[in-house]
Amino acid sequence: MGKFKVEFTKRAAKDYKKLPENYKALIDLALYKLSHGLPADVKPITGETDLYRIRVGKYRILFVVIENTLLVTKMGPRGDIYK
Repeated sequence: MGKFKVEFTKRAAKDYKKLPENYKALIDLALYKLSHGLPADVKPITGETDLYRIRVGKYRILFVVIENTLLVTKMGPRGDIYK
């Protein structure tokens, strides 16, 4: 994996603002790792094409890779994110 530009959808930006402050720093670190091609806990979503998730504690970040851009589509608690 190379370097990626990270972008948020409107929904993801809203979700980010609602996160607890202590998780914002962890999510920033996870997105930094992804954008610079460093190893992270990334797995494809079963039943979806081109949709991936990264695990950050009890929160999940869903994103799509479009060329050299990571488009974050949704983020939130593990139980609610896949609905």
